[in-house]
Amino acid sequence: MPTEDTTTSPSGLDVTKLLSELEVPFSPDQVRWRVTNTTSDKKRGQIVPYADSRAYTDRLNALFTPQRWTREYKVETMTNITRVKKGESLLSGKVLVTCTVTIHRIGSHSGTGEEWADDDNGMTSADAQAFKRACSCFGLGRYFYDIPAVWVDLDQNRQPVRTPVLSAWALPENWRKGMRPSGRNGNSSAAAASNGANGRSQTNGSNSPRVSGNGHSHAGDSKGSASGGNGDDLTRFHTSNS
Repeated sequence: MPTEDTTTSPSGLDVTKLLSELEVPFSPDQVRWRVTNTTSDKKRGQIVPYADSRAYTDRLNALFTPQRWTREYKVETMTNITRVKKGESLLSGKVLVTCTVTIHRIGSHSGTGEEWADDDNGMTSADAQAFKRACSCFGLGRYFYDIPAVWVDLDQNRQPVRTPVLSAWALPENWRKGMRPSGRNGNSSAAAASNGANGRSQTNGSNSPRVSGNGHSHAGDSKGSASGGNGDDLTRFHTSNS
């Protein structure tokens, strides 16, 4: 009895090849650096790389076309949470966002994001976190987790004086040649294809509003705050999407 070729979708797309292309690092000109921690004198900071949400959207559109993938947001809020900001206690809340990215005939993955409700662009930042974390389940942008944070000198605006040079393996052309970070083995494309085809990760909360998108809705990046030793924010909530 003949078996179905699972490497090609019913639409004729080579799923394995497409998922492999999702894993390819972004072009260096699309990579930005965010300060996540600073010394007490604010002259040095720890930075990590990231890409704008539009780079993720562009990659999905290029590989699948805007008609073949969607993203859906579910928004929840938590109220009456006390935080310490700039040395003062204030009553605030949290914006909790779940984003589900669905690629036609491949599957769906979800990611979560959260920000303080009183922060500027808090909703936009939480949306971006959730979207990128959902994308990373397919392999898109996941290589950023393999790049360690580094300490650099900061200017008067608390921005890096000089940005680090990306490792050779984190360049698209070298990735396609087979270079990978030290300690990483195997190809996660197959796992992403399998997981994506076997169900969706959903969160509960029927009273939460839902917003559906076609790949063109706006989602900004979470703003990097210098949290180490500056007393700006003593309460942190971390979400893992590994």
